[in-house]
Amino acid sequence: MTPSFFIFMSTTIMGTFITLSSTNWLYLWVGMELNLLSFIPLVASSQMLQETEASVKYFIIQAVGSGLMLTAGIMSTNPLTNFSFSSIIMTMFIISMAVKLGMAPCHQWLPHVMSSISWLMCMILATWQKISPMLLLIMLAPRETPFILFIVAMLSAIIGGVGGMNQSQLRALLAYSSIGHMSWILVTTQCSFNTFITYFSIYMLITVSLISLLMKSNSMQSKLSFSLSRMGTSMFSLIMIVMFSLGGLPPFLGFIPKWIIINTLADMDLYTIMMVLILGSLMNLFYYFNMTFNFILATPQSQKYFSMPAWCVIITMLCSITSLTVLIS
Repeated sequence: MTPSFFIFMSTTIMGTFITLSSTNWLYLWVGMELNLLSFIPLVASSQMLQETEASVKYFIIQAVGSGLMLTAGIMSTNPLTNFSFSSIIMTMFIISMAVKLGMAPCHQWLPHVMSSISWLMCMILATWQKISPMLLLIMLAPRETPFILFIVAMLSAIIGGVGGMNQSQLRALLAYSSIGHMSWILVTTQCSFNTFITYFSIYMLITVSLISLLMKSNSMQSKLSFSLSRMGTSMFSLIMIVMFSLGGLPPFLGFIPKWIIINTLADMDLYTIMMVLILGSLMNLFYYFNMTFNFILATPQSQKYFSMPAWCVIITMLCSITSLTVLIS
């Protein structure tokens, strides 16, 4: 970790806080640009060609999103804006946030960028960089006309599931998993702020845990099959437990927020959206199970029976007990 890393990391965090505390469109835009211009040097810090290329892609996409957002803000200041025109402005704002978050139909850049950067940058991109756009959607998205939000959410759920099934790279697979989770989080804009905080906090916790384990296991290779072959059986078992939690498999921790959202959507009679989100999550779980079966089949018979370390068992039991306690209550 160089001094420049801590400087740019600090300004990245500062940009997020400026965005969330801003009271007008100009300060909001300034905060997002500070966050963007601080994150770019972090991505390109290794000076590897693929990471430099990823930083350029990320900059161009985020600049387009910021331009759309600023245009929507300027148009909203027009005193002659009527209802139909304000709907166009809000649609433009939602699309700008979809571009920044990598949600469908503006998702193509996210798997390419995450496939080309380090695990640490993947962690920041999949967690911290999502905070500002999502909170802005929570604060500014209309509750009266959520049609465009639900369309984006359903598209992201399907793309996140289908796209991940065709991937052989760990980072790209996590990118599509992130797209799928953003669909659930986007739906919370029409539920409650507490639901959003619960889901996003658990999502960040599980994602940080998973990427930390992948970093610890030295899975530097992008190819999924090669990375799995280099892992120990115990480490892979723990990674699979965290992945199942990320996919929302009961009784793991990641199932709790999805269960809350399912109940909320059922109370609102939004069964179509609920079924699409569930279908996307089932596809996510499919490629997690597919990874598990591939690893088991590739493991020699003598290594298939092993003793799991105590700390692995404790983490598994805590995840299961926590989920079961919440569901029973």
